[in-house]
Amino acid sequence: MSTQVIFLFGRPGVGKLTVGEHLTAELGYRLLHNHEALWHTSIEAALRAKVSGVIMTFAPEATVTDHFIPSLQKRVLAGMGTLHFIELQCTDKELEKRISSEPRERFGKLRDVYKYRKLDEAGSFDRPAMPKPELVIDTTNLSPLDSARAIAKHLRQVSTRPV
Repeated sequence: MSTQVIFLFGRPGVGKLTVGEHLTAELGYRLLHNHEALWHTSIEAALRAKVSGVIMTFAPEATVTDHFIPSLQKRVLAGMGTLHFIELQCTDKELEKRISSEPRERFGKLRDVYKYRKLDEAGSFDRPAMPKPELVIDTTNLSPLDSARAIAKHLRQVSTRPV
């Protein structure tokens, strides 16, 4: 059995963690959130243990090494896993509303809209380069649960084994 690696990515505040939590409930996969060293270690452990799947959340930003994505792809393929890149998006207006929301404080996430705008203008969220996603979900008017269900439905359609 190959491990399914679901890679949710998008800008800060788009809903990756919340959708990931719902997707975890929907699929029963483990959720990995927000730390490059942890991602590599956890993915390798999941591949060795042949767990059915893991869900990763990721916001491209300049502090992440440029070789992170190619390295992840190589590790997953070498471990006979399957990697699914899913991009979450929302409108700028909604994104700024979410960035300043209280729940983001729980993980010490960026909550200052002015700082977000400055980082965005500086290109801080433009790297590392991301591969073309196999699915794009606009979370602007879609609940986290409905977003997770849309992803799960897609994965069930494209998977070579039951998800």
